[in-house]
Amino acid sequence: MKKRGNFGVFLWVVVGALLITSCEQPDGEAEFINTNRKEAFVKDDIFIEENESAKPLLHLSFDGNLTEEEASARFNKAIAEYKLKNKNQNKGLSTEWFYRIATLTGTQSNNGTDGPVQASVYFSTNKGAHAAKNIILDYPSIDERELGKWDYYLFKTFLPGKAVSWVHISSSTIQLQGTDDWFLKQFHTYMITDDQTVPATGATNIYTFPNVWLDNTCASCWDSYRKRGGYGKLKF
Repeated sequence: MKKRGNFGVFLWVVVGALLITSCEQPDGEAEFINTNRKEAFVKDDIFIEENESAKPLLHLSFDGNLTEEEASARFNKAIAEYKLKNKNQNKGLSTEWFYRIATLTGTQSNNGTDGPVQASVYFSTNKGAHAAKNIILDYPSIDERELGKWDYYLFKTFLPGKAVSWVHISSSTIQLQGTDDWFLKQFHTYMITDDQTVPATGATNIYTFPNVWLDNTCASCWDSYRKRGGYGKLKF
C-alpha cells in the first residue's frame, strides 16, 4: 500500500508539471503575436512600414497641354522651394531620403478616374531592405488623374535609427480600388540628387510605360501594376 501511495504522488507530480507547461505555452505565443502587431517591424532583414499610409510632402498636377519636360521643370521649382524651408547640415550620410512618383493618365474617353490609388515602393540600402507600403496618391481638394494629366508626388522615408550611404529602388507597385477604371500610360518612381537635403551623387529609378487599364469587378477590389528591377544607386 505504501509503494502504491508513493507511485500515486509521483503520478500527480508528473501530471502537474505537464499542466503547468501547457498553461505557459499560450502566453509565449501571445507575446510573439503582439510583437508582430507593431506598425513597423523587421522581418528577414526588411524594415516594413505597415499601415504607413504615407501622404506626399508635395503634389502637383499638370494639364495635358504641358510637355513632360515643362511639367517636370515646374515640379523641380516647387521642390527647390521646399528644400529652402527644410535645410539639413549633415554631411556624407543620410538618415532619410526623398523619392518621386509620377503618373500620366490616358487622353481618350473615360481614361481618368476618381477611384482611390495607392503605391508601394521597395528599396535596398547598405543597411538593409525597406518597404514603403500603402502610399496614398489622393488629395480630396485636387482633381487627380484627369485625361492627359501628369501627377507628380514627392515622398520622404527612412530606416529608423540608421544612416545609409546608398539607396536603390528595387521594385514599385501602383494599384487602383473600385470600378471607376483608369488607363495608366506612364508610371515612374525615381530618386535624384537635387531632391535630397544632404550632398548626394548618382540616381536610381524605375521608368515604366504600362499603357494598361486598371479596373475591378467590385468596389472593394484592387487591381495593380508592378515593375521589378530598378536601375542605379543614389549615393550619400
